[in-house]
Amino acid sequence: MEIKKIKRIPKRIEREVEAFKYRKGMYSNKLKILNVDESLSYIEENDISFYRYGDGEIALMMGEGIPFQQADEKLARRLIELLVTDEKGIKAAIPYYYFNYEHGLIDIVESFAYAMKCQRRFLIKSCNKEQIYLDTSISQIYQSYESYDFENYFKRVKKLFDGRKITLICGQGIFKNIKYNLMDDCASIEYLEAPSKNAFSSYDDILERALKTPKDSLVCIVLGPTAKPLAYDLYKNGYQAWDIGHFIKDYDAYCKRADRDEKSIADFFKPD
Repeated sequence: MEIKKIKRIPKRIEREVEAFKYRKGMYSNKLKILNVDESLSYIEENDISFYRYGDGEIALMMGEGIPFQQADEKLARRLIELLVTDEKGIKAAIPYYYFNYEHGLIDIVESFAYAMKCQRRFLIKSCNKEQIYLDTSISQIYQSYESYDFENYFKRVKKLFDGRKITLICGQGIFKNIKYNLMDDCASIEYLEAPSKNAFSSYDDILERALKTPKDSLVCIVLGPTAKPLAYDLYKNGYQAWDIGHFIKDYDAYCKRADRDEKSIADFFKPD
């Protein structure tokens, strides 16, 4: 038993060193990432499309599978390409708190951030150093922060959809337990359902159906990693497309004042 403890010492030291470097801001200047408030302001002020990267997309780009999506070389290549795509009308988002120590994070999320050494290294190597990224956490603020001005934040988010015609591309049945809908004030909403798991296997069919959407609709996508290339391809075809990820579920959880302990957060991010 003592030998096992001794063998674990180097890993514990490595984790502590990584946590120290993170808390001291030693990663904060590695990439240019807007924080949550700045990202939301950018979306409010600019007529853009956007797509978001998290630990799942990083795993796929590294050749691993995740619960939402089995490993797929073609998808991995597209995700890597889109990570450095810098065009005027569309933005990529990566996690701000992976690189910047944030006060007010939920304890389990802060601990998660300490452990992101591999993910940080991958993004530093793979991202465009001159590019300005949005913050992935705009879609999961309630699941990330213990203390935040949630009321004002969600008021601003709801306003993004006010009066808009929405086409929502999403996994089958993923909103069956939603009580409070972020999009209640939109002009209209049309649902286009796709597989909730391994959606990229049906990519051509999903894109073909999506391209029948009227161009004056805001296309919102809740489809895991597949949402990234789909948002980009729709943008290239003249649409405004947002990879909104957990926006709707996060707002519903906030309105319900759902628990945010370790199990609750893990359940939140599981496939529906």
